Amino acid sequence: MSQKAFSFQKKIFVSSFLILLSLVLLSGILTRVLPMGRFERCVVDGRVVADFESFKPIEGKRLPIYRWFTAPIEVLFSPDGPRILALLVLLLIVGGSFSLLHESGALKYAIDLLVLRHASRKKSLLLLTTFSFMVLGSALGLFEEVVPFVPIVVQLALQLGWDEFTGLGMSILAAGFGFASATFNPFTVLLAQSLAGLPIFSGLWLRLIVFTVVYVILSFFLLSHAKRVERKEISLQISSDDMYESSKKPYRVFLISLIFMFSLIVVSLFVRAMQDYLVVLIALLYFLMGILCGLSARSGFSKTFKVFSVGLLNILPSTILILLAASVKHIVERGMVLDTILKQAFQFLQGRGQLVVALTIYLFVLALNFFIPSASAKAFLLIPLLTPLAQLSGLSRQTMVLAWAFGDGFSNMIFPTNPVLLISLSLAGYSYGRWFKKTILLQLAPFFISCVFILVAIWTNYGPF
Repeated sequence: MSQKAFSFQKKIFVSSFLILLSLVLLSGILTRVLPMGRFERCVVDGRVVADFESFKPIEGKRLPIYRWFTAPIEVLFSPDGPRILALLVLLLIVGGSFSLLHESGALKYAIDLLVLRHASRKKSLLLLTTFSFMVLGSALGLFEEVVPFVPIVVQLALQLGWDEFTGLGMSILAAGFGFASATFNPFTVLLAQSLAGLPIFSGLWLRLIVFTVVYVILSFFLLSHAKRVERKEISLQISSDDMYESSKKPYRVFLISLIFMFSLIVVSLFVRAMQDYLVVLIALLYFLMGILCGLSARSGFSKTFKVFSVGLLNILPSTILILLAASVKHIVERGMVLDTILKQAFQFLQGRGQLVVALTIYLFVLALNFFIPSASAKAFLLIPLLTPLAQLSGLSRQTMVLAWAFGDGFSNMIFPTNPVLLISLSLAGYSYGRWFKKTILLQLAPFFISCVFILVAIWTNYGPF
């Protein structure tokens, strides 16, 4: 990815498409080989939860094979449809608006200012940016909401002489790791503790230690990578003469829009009704930002919408990848085997010791995250079932929530079924195959370290129980 607007890269698309198509076929095969069954669902305090004692085998026709291939369309009309559609709209709008940011010169102006001020402190800028995105994920629970900022950070990394991967690491990877090492994350810690009957945000001391350790690991990895790929022949001393006068107005629009965007995110933390519409609101603001940047650069309506359309069309093929990723969960749910997987896992947990139960919860939630990327969906599904099992084994509810949060978060940035990861890679023009190779060792480190912290939680009687 050079410093220009997005362009469709066929090789990246084909490799990602084949990986996701294989996963769709695998989920279809599971609906053929696993017995069908279902838990009864009931509404408790306005939330749909499963009754662990109500599992019933189901006899009947298996999910037809042709529905494996219609799943990418069907998923849009499922309960997950509105969220998936919102993410698709966000992806397309970011693609179109980003083209306008390039064309108007607003992005170059903004990044040049940062480079001029921080060229001599590049490492500090990398560490600060990484920390900021980790805090957004850990404290505020932002993950998909940071997607619009990914291409901006990627362009900053390129301007500083690094590569696309460095920008992805400073932004979406940092947010994902922060989301997993949750301190105040409302979508994991707050929700899971509420469902488990624990005091809100209790047990903070251990989660702060986890956050610090993960930040140190990620920072060391990114600094090492940036040092290896740094293009030292590129001069970072950019003269102010290079900053075109015509870019000042689009830059102001860009800056004001970013302030509004962050303000919107902060307000949504206190106005619960906004949270369901936050992605749509950010997409609308990003759209207005792009259009206003184009118009303020005196491009005219015709050219502005032409540039926007080109950017949108270049990113359009990525929507197919998102729909394929979402199809995996849809197929196992419609094939009536998701609850079968849950039942087998819970039967295994019964009568086990604390350590076995805690690590099994971690691994099971991590594996289930492949099919259900949504943290809140897994919380409503699993926490009411896991709480009594943990108590029967003597495991504290606090440790159970910790293991659940680790399992939910630390696979978000490696599983190709996570739409936020796919969108971010698409915006950076980076293939999933390259991402997997680059990050697999890095992502194993927090996995093993989080297992150690689960052991620490058990040894220290991490509570309340």
